[in-house]
Amino acid sequence: MTGGVPEAMPRIGLRTRLEHLVDRHSARPGAWLLRRTRGRIVRLWRRRALVLTTRGRRSGRPRTVVVQYFPDGADMVVVAANSGLPTHPAWYLNLLDDPRAVVEVEGRTVPVRAVPMTRDEAAAWWPRVLHAAPDYARYPRRTDRPIPLVRLVPADDRARDEAPT
Repeated sequence: MTGGVPEAMPRIGLRTRLEHLVDRHSARPGAWLLRRTRGRIVRLWRRRALVLTTRGRRSGRPRTVVVQYFPDGADMVVVAANSGLPTHPAWYLNLLDDPRAVVEVEGRTVPVRAVPMTRDEAAAWWPRVLHAAPDYARYPRRTDRPIPLVRLVPADDRARDEAPT
């Protein structure tokens, strides 16, 4: 605030707000559909997605979202783009608070540990994201915040051996 007058909020375009709104409200049906098809539904668009369940950092309750992922051996890399909004997505903040989570991927349930990538690691990985999902190029143009990448590492060796490629 400056002199009792709120500072101007950054302008968020209608397209960004709508995209975020659809993403937020499609979590439950999206998770159901992803579980039902064991992830095959997103392959129609040459994508991979997982159901991520974190522990809410304030409520302590399970929080579930559908997130696109990019495989890296047994690990899965996810992008905390939040549709290019100026704030990080809640699931990312939850993982910073408690890196333990569970993913449902291709019909399997895998406990994982979230490891945020450094800026250098994320910058080196970004071309791989854009190669698989060129639409991600719009997110950095929408926001001033760095867009974090997070590596989801299977918590047990059995899950690492069975990881999708």
